[in-house]
Amino acid sequence: MIAPLRAGESAAPASSDPAIEQQLLDVIVVVGAGGTAEYATIFEVWAKKWQQNCERAGLSIRQIGPEPSDQFESTKDELQSVLAANIGGPTETEKETDFDAPLWIVLIGHGTWDGRVAKFNLVGPDASGSEFDAWLDPMKRSLVVANCTSSSAPFINRLSQPGRVVITATRNGGEHNFAMFGQFLAQAFASADADLDHDDEVSAKEAFIRASIETQRYYDEKGRLASEHALIDDNADKKGSAAELLQGQAKVKDGVVDGDFASQFSILVNPDLRPLTTEQRQKRDRLEAELQRLKQEFADRPKEELREAAIPVLLELASIYAGPSE
Repeated sequence: MIAPLRAGESAAPASSDPAIEQQLLDVIVVVGAGGTAEYATIFEVWAKKWQQNCERAGLSIRQIGPEPSDQFESTKDELQSVLAANIGGPTETEKETDFDAPLWIVLIGHGTWDGRVAKFNLVGPDASGSEFDAWLDPMKRSLVVANCTSSSAPFINRLSQPGRVVITATRNGGEHNFAMFGQFLAQAFASADADLDHDDEVSAKEAFIRASIETQRYYDEKGRLASEHALIDDNADKKGSAAELLQGQAKVKDGVVDGDFASQFSILVNPDLRPLTTEQRQKRDRLEAELQRLKQEFADRPKEELREAAIPVLLELASIYAGPSE
């Protein structure tokens, strides 16, 4: 059976060979049309950072674009084909309780919005949010979709569903200026400083917070008003939350803040460690959900009671990271 593409290897076009299609990718990075040589160079630098992140973490990655592979007429056709080959789900030999690793989809480039339709600009035909929705609808895997383009916020309305994390560089389609968020998101997954819980991994939530902070700092240092404000949606309400909400620096009227589900999807930043196994990740997610439940249950009670109730859960969490994964 042919192994999946690993970081640093040459990308091969998607195939109809079932043996190849069973090898699911971890990360798909799509590089759109640069428009100018300057932007094309910038986008390739960001894509290279993702290659490095995946190489360090031992994740399989495929870059699509900016130009399509030889076997495809357009980048859009190639993207649709690769997504179709990564739907996932249990095979005949797997149990229904088994599940595939999540699929990370990162869109790097420019975006547009005409007041009705948001699009990701590709070499050749562009791809709209509704087209992405149709392509991803059959997906049986959990998804982390990061649209790092201008005018990307409407993708939340199209893609928000249970089991998905959707990140956009902007808070509405009207933020149409070139977005820097993609640079800082790629860098966040290589930064130990972004690892807020010190588990040697950077989660989608942690990276989103870090990238949002660095994006704002970029504009502050240039003495400019920020023209982009990133959002993350992981509770399927199609609203999205800004980093300030996740950090507790702002309040939302209905009290619903995204981020809990996004904390379950991480990329390793310590090259000396091995990624957690599927069983370990399942156990970790259950324990972290239990911690969240305890925080709510003991919210109005003395902190000592919460600490006593949480210690057994914390000890179990610590045992997961006590030694290298086998």
